[in-house]
Amino acid sequence: MDLSVAFHGAIGQTTGSAHILQYGNKRILLDCGMIQGIPHHYNRKFTFDPKSIDYLVLSHAHIDHSGRIPLLYQQGYEGPVYCTPATKDLLKILLLDAVKISKEEARKSKRHRQIIGMEPLYDEGDVYEALKHIITVPYHETQTIEKNISFKFLDAGHIIGSAQPILNFDGTKVAFTGDLGQNDIPLIRNPDPITETHYLFTESTYGNRIHPPMEKARDLLIDYAKHISQEGGKLIIPSFAVGRTQILVYFLNSIFEKGIIDKTPVYIDSPMAIDATEIYLDHPECFDKETLKLLRSGDNPLNFPELKLSKSSRQSQAILRGWETCVVFAGSGMCTGGRILSHLYNELPSRKSVILFVGYQAKGTLGRKIVEGADEVEIYNKKLKINAKVKMIRGFSAHADKKELRAHIERINKKPLKTFVLHGDSEQSLTFAAELRNILKIWARVPEYREEYKLRLVG
Repeated sequence: MDLSVAFHGAIGQTTGSAHILQYGNKRILLDCGMIQGIPHHYNRKFTFDPKSIDYLVLSHAHIDHSGRIPLLYQQGYEGPVYCTPATKDLLKILLLDAVKISKEEARKSKRHRQIIGMEPLYDEGDVYEALKHIITVPYHETQTIEKNISFKFLDAGHIIGSAQPILNFDGTKVAFTGDLGQNDIPLIRNPDPITETHYLFTESTYGNRIHPPMEKARDLLIDYAKHISQEGGKLIIPSFAVGRTQILVYFLNSIFEKGIIDKTPVYIDSPMAIDATEIYLDHPECFDKETLKLLRSGDNPLNFPELKLSKSSRQSQAILRGWETCVVFAGSGMCTGGRILSHLYNELPSRKSVILFVGYQAKGTLGRKIVEGADEVEIYNKKLKINAKVKMIRGFSAHADKKELRAHIERINKKPLKTFVLHGDSEQSLTFAAELRNILKIWARVPEYREEYKLRLVG
């Protein structure tokens, strides 16, 4: 039988992850992600026939990897979704949030009389229908899906439940890093090494950058928190509800416990981040040794007296109306929707406040415009002058940098026959592919969108 791969997303960009492996007449889809930074309705049409897919293997729950799963079923897919137990729990809250965002986009289009093609992508019923088809597979357990096709999940260390699927086609192994995390991120375990594979699909979000040390990132967080505690104003953090919020809460807890700065109210103004934190605590199998030790001692690193949870609209409005100095986490992390827009509307014109970005901002997003130094932006149909201090901390990234990505590939016992570099802006992906060729002396390239490759069987 023949083995081939075709790349249908996350090529020259970091969103829309979707790759099809075909072995004989069986087609396996790796991820089914939303393309972010564009109007939602452009995600409606697939570049492949959903009915032709036999299996879906999901690396993790982030929407750029999972957001089109309900659409896949809506358009005729009938197979299972394989993922880790923690990913299944996160998937529910992330997909339901995607419904809210899609409905809001549809409402906006109608207000502007741009009605054609702008209906919500899917509804809550579609989400619950998709969730019925999930089969959970714990880390390191082999799952057979056909006589000669199996896979296992290695920990990717990106968010809880994130995985590196390792597929085995009758002895020929194909490894997908998914989104690979940094080493020594608080809370969760380091990525598992890939010891053996014939073909590798690697992410490259930071394929041309080296992160500053986590300690430096923590010190910068202290500096900005100190600034607002001394000068007044608010520290507004666009929140990636899954992963980044929990890491920053962990650090703020430690900072307050050690008395490094004056204790300041910290609000999580994101129902999804609150739900995600509860899911984190439901999955201790994903935690590192230090976090497990804290929890066993009765010290919950994701809760402390200054932390206040804002789940209802009324609670959110109270924060917006308040004048107190505080730290606010609000979704979404790239400022594409959610409660962060109201906080930015209030605080961007204020010279006292600090807008602190702590993660990657995709092209086309409001977050990217602000980070790149726009003088003004439009929110709620009003142009706002940016007077607030805009800061970025890169060290908290949930993605490995180029040094860690390269080290991850170097750990493979035998060089892969082919390495495909995905999930990165063009500059990041092309630079990293060149580095793999020049330094590691391996076959590596960035594929073209929808390009198909034949993979030689080895087993």
